[in-house]
Parts: sequence; C-alpha cells; structure tokens
Amino acid sequence: MKIVCGIAVIAVFLMAWNTAPIIAQSSSSDFVIVANKQMAGASINKKALKGIYLCEVKNWSNGNKIIVVNLDGGGDFYQNLFGKTSVQMQAYWLNMRIKYSVDLPITKKDAAGVKKFIASNKGAIGFIKKSDLDDTVKVLNIIN
Repeated sequence: MKIVCGIAVIAVFLMAWNTAPIIAQSSSSDFVIVANKQMAGASINKKALKGIYLCEVKNWSNGNKIIVVNLDGGGDFYQNLFGKTSVQMQAYWLNMRIKYSVDLPITKKDAAGVKKFIASNKGAIGFIKKSDLDDTVKVLNIIN
C-alpha cells in the first residue's frame, strides 16, 4: 500500500511539473550563483547551470564531484531559471533519485547555511539572495 501511495504522490508531482502555470514573483537578478572560493573561473554558462540543477552534469571539468545546495524556500530562483516551482523541482529530483540513483541536492534552511556548506566543500554550488552575499563564497556570473 505504501508503494502505491508513493507512486501516486510522484505522479501528482510529475503532472504538476507539466501543467503548473508560470508565475514569477521576483527577478532572477535577486539571486546570485555561489560556489566554493577554490573553484576555477568566474562565470558559468546558463545551459551548464541548468544541467547541474537537472542532475545531468555530475562533475566539474577538473573531475571534482558537483554538490548542489538548495536554499529552502528559494522557489523564485527555480521559477526564473526553469519556469518551475521549488516543489516541482523537488519532485523532479525525487524522480531522478528513484530512476537513476542520483544524489539529491543538499537543502539548507537559510543563506547562512548555504554559505557555510559551500565554503566547506570544494565542489559545492548553490544560490542565495544578493542581499545575503559576503566574502565566504565566490559569485559566479551567469552567461548565455
């Protein structure tokens, strides 16, 4: 019975992924992509960023494992990048975990948690609001 209920929940999330209206509540410029300060480069291609968040890209060019950090309540970020809500992204990741055994993003409840985790892990990447930025992490500019 539990398996059937779990499959039903996943099905509802996946249906929402394809049918939910797109409603942006804030500008994508409110958020910045941040990475560990030891990461090479100062920018990231938008296509590569999407590949990282969609669990399609698992390693940096230097071979280090990518560790995605999700900011709890950061739905506007996903809305702007993918046209999907945070809940829809979580459903996507759960589906990827079930199908392909990918690692789920690490979720932190606030920007301080995101920055602390990223500063301590070489392959980590995440996002925070610009207003929460400090010198503990490196900002990556998004290029098209």
